[in-house]
Amino acid sequence: MFPPFYFMKRKTDGIWVFLSIIIIVALPLLYNRIYKNFSYIIIKNAFVSAEVVGVSPSYVSGMITKLYTKEGDKVKKGQIIAIIDDTLYKAEVEKNESKLNSILIKLKNIDNQTIIYNNLKAEADLASKDVKLAKLMLSYTRVVSPINGIVAKNMVHVGDSVSSNSVIVYIYKPETVYIKAYITPENLEYVRIGKKVIIKAIDTETEGVIKKIGDIGVFSVCNTKPLIPIQIDIKNNENLYFSEPVEVILKR
Repeated sequence: MFPPFYFMKRKTDGIWVFLSIIIIVALPLLYNRIYKNFSYIIIKNAFVSAEVVGVSPSYVSGMITKLYTKEGDKVKKGQIIAIIDDTLYKAEVEKNESKLNSILIKLKNIDNQTIIYNNLKAEADLASKDVKLAKLMLSYTRVVSPINGIVAKNMVHVGDSVSSNSVIVYIYKPETVYIKAYITPENLEYVRIGKKVIIKAIDTETEGVIKKIGDIGVFSVCNTKPLIPIQIDIKNNENLYFSEPVEVILKR
């Protein structure tokens, strides 16, 4: 039979073994964390940006009857993005065509040497221009993409009323994608043009190079410290999505 202190010793030894395992596992992790905190700056206030184009109707207004895009869709230059209610514009075309046809019928029955003929001819020329203008306005009810790109954001829904001042959709050029990050002034000493950084997103990690430091976009968040914008060109923008938040890892 073993004395009581034997079991206490076995229990104590087991605890020490357990603690030793925890220390062995935890020390490298703790070291890496401390080393990383002192060796790197992690900028969390960063997101994917790009050259963006706002698509608006040209000269026409009305209700959106069809919307063909959603965020993330690839579009080609000239592709129809949306259709604006064309009822009034079709009616204008029909009215002007009817007026033109009426004048042309009269011209057929009048001697082309008379003053009346010349006056009707002038009216016909004016009516023809009105028809062309009405058809042009009708064509503008088909809102098309001005570029090849990717839809960043739809700004309207079917049933919304729009005008030439309304942005229907924002489209960006994938080849212009970059990272915009904001850094505090005390860390600015670690930033320089041409410095390499690591970009981390949810589904990807890639390299980047600081391209630009500071612009009119300097701003404050929550009325605390002012932040300095930096622009980062990226090596590979696959699996990066417009406006997606990312982390920028910057070596001190």
